[in-house]
Amino acid sequence: MDPHSRSACCVCGASDARTLVEVDLAAGTSGAKATLCGSHALMHRRAGTEARSEAELRAALGDRRGRRDRRQEGDELGAALTAAFQTGTRSGDRRNNA
Repeated sequence: MDPHSRSACCVCGASDARTLVEVDLAAGTSGAKATLCGSHALMHRRAGTEARSEAELRAALGDRRGRRDRRQEGDELGAALTAAFQTGTRSGDRRNNA
């Protein structure tokens, strides 16, 4: 197999050669292959459907998470951790100024 043919995952663009694998596309594509990272290869294997092209792989395996930013929602644990590690709450300077 030509190492240059596996340059990046066709879904996410990951280019670390250690994580890349080639998968066979659906029958009828004359032995066509696509390059996927390990995560997307696992998703492809578990999907149970066969894609005929890299475009179909991107559509089937692309990021399906919402883009909602949840950092501002907060939660009780997050608030407690933030309060515990704020620098303004120190009662004294614990550094060794030797």
